[in-house]
Amino acid sequence: MMGNIKKGKGFKFPPIKRVKISATYKKIQVSVPDAPVSEVLPDRITFYVDNRFTTKQVNRIRQMIGVVLNNWRNHFDELNNGAHRSRYQNCVNKYARFNLAPVWFDEKLSNGSAAAGVQMDGFTTMIAVNGFDRAAKAYIMYQKSGSSTIKGMNASNPEKASLSVTINATALDNTSVSTIFLGGSLQHAWLHREGYRHPIGKYISYFAGEASMCVMRGNNDKTSTPANTYTKWLD
Repeated sequence: MMGNIKKGKGFKFPPIKRVKISATYKKIQVSVPDAPVSEVLPDRITFYVDNRFTTKQVNRIRQMIGVVLNNWRNHFDELNNGAHRSRYQNCVNKYARFNLAPVWFDEKLSNGSAAAGVQMDGFTTMIAVNGFDRAAKAYIMYQKSGSSTIKGMNASNPEKASLSVTINATALDNTSVSTIFLGGSLQHAWLHREGYRHPIGKYISYFAGEASMCVMRGNNDKTSTPANTYTKWLD
């Protein structure tokens, strides 16, 4: 048993050493699909992924990024092939009513189709600034569990904002959720990074919610499936 510690004048307990745990990251790259856009595109985009993600989880993250990139490419391919609106624009146009414009866009947008066009142009810029190292590094940060699947902190300038997000690792191991649903969740987080906002917990009729749910449905119309089947994967 320890005896009593007698503290004389000027006595000080030794400082407590704080252990600082720093995350470590590994670099991954994802190929950028060819898309008929006016902006010069990089061959690939780069992410720094927390080492706590397993190889299987990182592979799923790659697939989720692919979902978002393929939707982006298909949008421009369809327009280039003569469509008045892409399937993505048609889907968003049916359901998005509020907060159609990102915070950096000064003009008023009349409908969801126009909003989807602006959003895709902004995402093109984010792809370019990532691939050509004109934005801060894009980190994919680790969360073991939590209320959100994928979270992107609000940003306001696609010419400077990174594609950094935090991903709930538990969700990546959930085989009951499709990769396209997780891709829509990732797109939603990137919409926050691109400058889009919505009231906390409100997704229906808001651009950031409806656009991401369109991705989850493969740009198909809504059915009788309850909305929370989709919204529970959004932050």
